[in-house]
Amino acid sequence: MISDQLDNKLSHQSIFQWMPTCALVIDAKGNIQEVNHQAIQFFKASTKEDFIFDKQNIKNMIIDFRRATELIDLINKNKELINKEILIRRFDKTIASVDLNASVFPDNPNFILIQFTETYTQSQEILNELSEAFRHEANRLKPYLNKPGKDLLEEIIVNNILDSITTNKATRTSQPVDIGDERMHQLTKLFPELSKNELIHCGYLSLKMSTNNISKITGKTPNSLRVAFHRILQKTTVASGKELIRILEAIPVES
Repeated sequence: MISDQLDNKLSHQSIFQWMPTCALVIDAKGNIQEVNHQAIQFFKASTKEDFIFDKQNIKNMIIDFRRATELIDLINKNKELINKEILIRRFDKTIASVDLNASVFPDNPNFILIQFTETYTQSQEILNELSEAFRHEANRLKPYLNKPGKDLLEEIIVNNILDSITTNKATRTSQPVDIGDERMHQLTKLFPELSKNELIHCGYLSLKMSTNNISKITGKTPNSLRVAFHRILQKTTVASGKELIRILEAIPVES
């Protein structure tokens, strides 16, 4: 819900809501305070609450967190209209290249108005720069990781996950596996707090499928599946990932 202070700055709500471009209002730290109808569509969100109630920060939606932080700082310091070409991550995990225009409110520096216009043609220069920055930052982590962590990092770099994401295309190399209605029913009873997609993920795990095999079926990267599993674990009352896997694999196979 937008604050009373911000509400005064957007007295013409109908104009803001029906601007022809994607528009957001953020605070000085990057927290999203208000979005218009075009922004909901652009980011592939269901409702405005996806932004507001989940306390989304624009920095988490801009590819390269450091670049996002620098951008917010630049807008706050300059107090002038800023124009940048950046890459944005949407709720469905696809990436879009956009022209960003942003400026603080003239009479209230605590809020920033941002507009996006999708360019459709991604800048190869930005992609190359981002890919190189990703590999550089990832390699800096190696001295601080244990053996499993180093193996995972190497997999992320070798598989060139960043490049596969920016194509906005999911690649499925295997046919879908039928989890079964009865198994899905059992999973729903065990974990009613999970979404349908999360239950499907659990269904594959209950069939003792590896992350790589699930990746081939769903077209999702192994790393994104690991992140999804962590989110599933956080939603449940299960103490550990190993315990959750044990529970899932204990579900009997239908005859």
